[in-house]
Amino acid sequence: MTQKRAAILAILRESEGHLQPDEIYRRAKARYPGMVLATVYNNLHALADAGLIRQIHTAGGADFYDKTPEPHEHALCTACGKLLDIELGDLTAVFTAQGDLPVHSWDLIVHTTCPTCQQN
Repeated sequence: MTQKRAAILAILRESEGHLQPDEIYRRAKARYPGMVLATVYNNLHALADAGLIRQIHTAGGADFYDKTPEPHEHALCTACGKLLDIELGDLTAVFTAQGDLPVHSWDLIVHTTCPTCQQN
């Protein structure tokens, strides 16, 4: 693994939440002043393809990247755009029980208002 790819992976693993490419780029550039945005995108795609991180697509917004590659649910705040992990139980079993189709992977984003925005 290249130094820049390892740095991008470390940034995600050190993060408290889900990051978008521009935030990853800002943090990576602090470590590697010569870092360019294209390098961040290329490495994020490679890390996701390798199963080391998870790319989360959101409708109408930039993708988020998650340090937890296993399938799990997310809540997207419609007010501030923050992405949060939520736990809804074993959805793979629920999906599998609905039919004879095997579940290879899934993504679920619940649209909500985060606790911070609820207080404002």
